[in-house]
Amino acid sequence: MLEALTAFFSQKPFIEWCIIIAKFGFIFVPVIFILFMITLERRGAGFIQDRQGPNRTGIPLFSFLSHIRLFGIVQNGADGLKLFTKELFEPREAHGFWFKFAPAIPFMVVFLSPAVIPWFGPMAFDWGGQAVQVGGSILDLDVGVLLLFAFGAISVYGSVLGSWASNSKYALLGGMRAGAMMISYEISMGLSLLGMYMLVGSFNLQDMVAWQETNAWGIFVQPVAFVIFLVALVAETGRAPFDVAEGESELVSGFHTEFSGMRFAMFYMGEYAHIAINAALLATLFLGGYSIPFVSTEALRENSAQVLAIVCGVFAFGALAFLHLMHRYAKWYKNCEAADKAIRLREWNLYKAVGWLAVPTLIAAGAASFYFADFINANSFAAAVIAAAVQVLALLLKMSIFCWIWIWLRWTLPRFRYDHVMHLGWIILLNVALANLVVTAFVVKLMK
Repeated sequence: MLEALTAFFSQKPFIEWCIIIAKFGFIFVPVIFILFMITLERRGAGFIQDRQGPNRTGIPLFSFLSHIRLFGIVQNGADGLKLFTKELFEPREAHGFWFKFAPAIPFMVVFLSPAVIPWFGPMAFDWGGQAVQVGGSILDLDVGVLLLFAFGAISVYGSVLGSWASNSKYALLGGMRAGAMMISYEISMGLSLLGMYMLVGSFNLQDMVAWQETNAWGIFVQPVAFVIFLVALVAETGRAPFDVAEGESELVSGFHTEFSGMRFAMFYMGEYAHIAINAALLATLFLGGYSIPFVSTEALRENSAQVLAIVCGVFAFGALAFLHLMHRYAKWYKNCEAADKAIRLREWNLYKAVGWLAVPTLIAAGAASFYFADFINANSFAAAVIAAAVQVLALLLKMSIFCWIWIWLRWTLPRFRYDHVMHLGWIILLNVALANLVVTAFVVKLMK
């Protein structure tokens, strides 16, 4: 047995096994995006509604460091602590095991979906005279898109099972609506994707990104499919204006009416993580995934030192923009009559000190990268790591843009009526998706 294991692991270099194991860290990206999404939604809602958003809860430190609020991020920690310590209420007539198990279903899917997303291009480098190549996804499957669709369908089972297990008519109606929406919009979503399959010839997400890298982004060659896919994904997540499964004005809180504490929090966090996964899928299928416009993976590796300098320069510019923002806030707040003026000004001074420390550090790192340019060749491990890191950042940026679209839609559009949601899914999107599929098939046939 020991000899068999030794022979298996000796088939690949040690560094390749290290990279394969490190890639499992990507399963936590949606969890990190939960914290990002909650803060972005609260601050974004405040911006759209012309109000401040969460800005009171903070951590009291020493007097010279003031009250640290981190622009509302501390509020998320306080809410999480509240949910952790809140009573787990269970209705007397609820189906106990399924009532407890249902909230875990959407959250479990969170750790499965990132496995098929290509987070960076194939890493190719020399290690001790041996050529090593590692893919950018944890699982490189030919049915990667279909597997993500399956995971998305499984997450709906949490809502349906939780609503039935609650033994409440309002919750059951919400669960039935969630199931009906999943069936209605999965069809249009699948049909819209077939156009990209005809062009690429594969359901493998790595192949789809590679095709877009050498041809054109999916949003340009399949704009109608992109719109259909985006609308269907928004409906799949159950967010406004498609939040009829919750429908506070009709169903109290819908499928999670009877849930409290961490059981409710798992539904809540599962929704945000589902948005992050859908944003990654959208970016991969229609925005080139990890690819950067006009820059190939080979070019990133060949010019890794210059790329690192550019990235450091971009972050330094962002730090300077942050410092300018803090300066404007402080200048405006000094002329205000506010009881917490001194506390806020001390806090902003602390942020400015961190920013002024970050700017020269980033500039120095960018300048140092030119010094090491002669030591980093295109086939080195360092060049491969730099290229992969830049591609991961590109994908995360595209995901953040789509996450903002989810928030923007929620706080600008009113909730659709349930019959309107069904009409949109079955009458409009389905027919448009079919028409787009026929036109794409005709164009592809002419091109061959």
